[in-house]
Amino acid sequence: MMALEGIRIALSAIWENKLRSFLTLLGNIVGVMSVIAVVSLIGGIDTYVKEQVAEEGSNVITIERINFLEAITDLESFLKAVARNKPLRLSDMEYLKENVPSASYIGATISKSSSVSFREKMANRINVKGYTEDYPMIENVPLFAGRHFSRTEVKQSSNVAVIGWDLYQYLFGAYEPLGKKIKIGNKHFRVIGVVKDLGTLFGSSRNRFVYIPITTFQKIFGSRRSVDIKIKAADMELLSQAVEEATMALRIRHHLRPLEENDFSISTSEQLIALWEKISSSIFKALTFLVSISLLVGGIVLMNIMLVSVTERTREIGIRKAIGARRSNIVWQFIVESTTLSVVGGIVGIVIGFTIAAVISMISPLPYLVAPWSIVAGLAVTFVIGVVFGTYPASKAARLDPVIALHYE
Repeated sequence: MMALEGIRIALSAIWENKLRSFLTLLGNIVGVMSVIAVVSLIGGIDTYVKEQVAEEGSNVITIERINFLEAITDLESFLKAVARNKPLRLSDMEYLKENVPSASYIGATISKSSSVSFREKMANRINVKGYTEDYPMIENVPLFAGRHFSRTEVKQSSNVAVIGWDLYQYLFGAYEPLGKKIKIGNKHFRVIGVVKDLGTLFGSSRNRFVYIPITTFQKIFGSRRSVDIKIKAADMELLSQAVEEATMALRIRHHLRPLEENDFSISTSEQLIALWEKISSSIFKALTFLVSISLLVGGIVLMNIMLVSVTERTREIGIRKAIGARRSNIVWQFIVESTTLSVVGGIVGIVIGFTIAAVISMISPLPYLVAPWSIVAGLAVTFVIGVVFGTYPASKAARLDPVIALHYE
């Protein structure tokens, strides 16, 4: 009953002094709101990243001349790689096919942006990707119509193309695309396949591409550029073994001494996830520091308001003591009130936080996720703040002399 009475008094005080209550709870509201909004957005992105990695294949290894993600994690190593690393060739891919027994498929890819046209229609900044014939086995490329190109077409540098969904919709519309000739740059290609709609990635379409044989790509755009080598391990359990085999094979092929650094970059989906987790962890650490300051300020303001409340209700406290209320009853009453005030601020912060995350998700490509643990954490933190910062005002109220309190005006 004492708890319910304390909650009723606290809610009544909030309603009667709306502006003061809002200013009192502002620190809690901002702190919890920030946590909820950021946790919801990062949680959504985290789930999205893992889903995309799983969709693309978690047992795929990528070997590149330079890993541009190193520019984020280790700029010095990235600059060294730019100066040191050699271009990767199709011959490197063929060598790996013979020396990585843990792999089920090994292919190569290279890409550049170009215009693609059909009759009077032209699409600019289309990602033209040169691939070996194994790309459907390595990546998730479901077909809507037609077929993928064959090993023979790669060997013969045939002018055949598999187009993305956006390109199909824009260039052909009601026309049947298979067998039609499109123009990539100034060369004509016969369309042999259309890939299903792959959706978007953070708001950017994943369908603005053309796949052509890698040998055809090199014939048209030049063969001096480095290729990326994709290796699909036969099984997830063999991923580490495949990485070791590929690393050793390329070091031998590039004549590297035992103490020399690799002149290529090798990465897996696990490393991409680990990088994202490192970034999100850094965001959380920075957020924790900022939110701690906000909640500390909110707690101090709450304590001061409760001290004011003790002063305003001195006579009431005196009456309660005069009719038999013990110190523990007074302490309990004021702690319940301060905790109620603090938790109300937390609830408001949770609602605003989720609202902000939902609005950002609606107007941007960022997904969001409702994390139940963040709601529990928000309420728990504000509960603790209410107890901790309400203890001193409650103790002060309990120590009041009932005689003096009764005469207080």
